[in-house]
Amino acid sequence: MHTLKMVAAALASVAMLAAPALAHTSVETANIQDAAVLETLPDAFSFSFGQPVGLIAFSIRTETGEIIDTPFQPPRAPAKSFSVPLPDLAPGRYTLEWRTLSKDGHPMDGKSAFELK
Repeated sequence: MHTLKMVAAALASVAMLAAPALAHTSVETANIQDAAVLETLPDAFSFSFGQPVGLIAFSIRTETGEIIDTPFQPPRAPAKSFSVPLPDLAPGRYTLEWRTLSKDGHPMDGKSAFELK
């Protein structure tokens, strides 16, 4: 009986450690892939996740780290897909950066670098 309790406690510990990992989700699709070289910039950055998340921040940085103004406004409700309008950009290297909030309240950061020819 004592062994059964120890096994149950061990399994419960493993499940508790795995739960936060299961709550996080990553980008499943995006119209600008990391390390992309683009001839034409799309009107918006569209990306989706495996489960609904809150998109709480979005920015574009130049190669030197300067932040480009965007018309981003955080959506009011969690969603699986987002489309963020992009400003006109001159040829160069940029990084799209975003922050999401998972259902369990954990923030997650993501980014995608690209070059515009």
